[in-house]
Amino acid sequence: MTTQRVSRISHSLLAGATLALALSAAPSLAANTQTAAPGAATPLKEDLRFKTQSPQVRELQVRLRQAKYLAVVDVEDRFGQLTRAAVIKLQKDAGLRQTGVVDQATWDALAARSRPPTQAELTNTDIGPWFVAPNEPGFMRELQHRLKQAGSYQGPVSGAFDEATRQAIAAWRTRINLPASEVMDERSWTPLLRRTRLPRYADLFDAPPQSDTTQQLDPRCTTGRVICISRQQKKMSFVDNGQIRFTREARFAMPGWESDEGEFRIWYMNHETVSKIFGERTPMPYALFYDRNVAVHYSQDFADKGYAGGSHGCSQLRDYQVAKWLYEQVKVGDRVVVY
Repeated sequence: MTTQRVSRISHSLLAGATLALALSAAPSLAANTQTAAPGAATPLKEDLRFKTQSPQVRELQVRLRQAKYLAVVDVEDRFGQLTRAAVIKLQKDAGLRQTGVVDQATWDALAARSRPPTQAELTNTDIGPWFVAPNEPGFMRELQHRLKQAGSYQGPVSGAFDEATRQAIAAWRTRINLPASEVMDERSWTPLLRRTRLPRYADLFDAPPQSDTTQQLDPRCTTGRVICISRQQKKMSFVDNGQIRFTREARFAMPGWESDEGEFRIWYMNHETVSKIFGERTPMPYALFYDRNVAVHYSQDFADKGYAGGSHGCSQLRDYQVAKWLYEQVKVGDRVVVY
């Protein structure tokens, strides 16, 4: 998942026989709810505009989300300001007059960029992608701890995506009236965040992360507490009064999205940031913002693709455990040196 310069920080800003029944029913439920609505784009009965209240607004919003113009989790009948702004972006890209009103020409342009919504998408019961992938053990430990807090999991905090964890996720989803599934997507993760506390690093891990690489430090990194980022070496270190506490590989901006080098200070921290400005929702766990809206954070895209991708300016880590540990070591006002 490629990450970005956000225009403003979003926070963005989730037993027993009964569970067995829910799990056994999951495949058929998914098959029913993911069936595409018949036909192509529903013909417009009337223009859709700001403050319109109509079921067709749901189809509009789903299609805008598919086309990466509208970064929302749930859709609704109401045509609000976010929808209007998304329509204007679509009209600009399609070479249409930028009115924010969905007429037939705008509708046709959107239909060419999207597919018919499923019934599940229209009713906010579709199963989205994992918030962080289940093969990331640091995230799985945090997930297990939070599920344990919520009373949905009784197993060990091991980081293993095992059967007990799968059942606990399905139990949690059915508890909050979502289809049973082993996927912890944003729609199920956000309510879990709201009903549980953030685990401490020591709740999840027995020791600090160990370094398996080295970095040649800039002289500015040898005093005080500082995150030292070398773009040339593709490395990031946390240094405390000259002592390197850890070093890890890091990834930076795609061509054309480079952010500034220099000395900065952390001005904002948030462990559950989700970027929305590029038309899709991109999780940025354990974000440390240091240069306007440029941050250090965990990146699933970096974990998945390595250096085949890049950010929209941010400095990324691909180890969730390291990102969480670093988040607890620093505070607002600490220095970040990028060179």
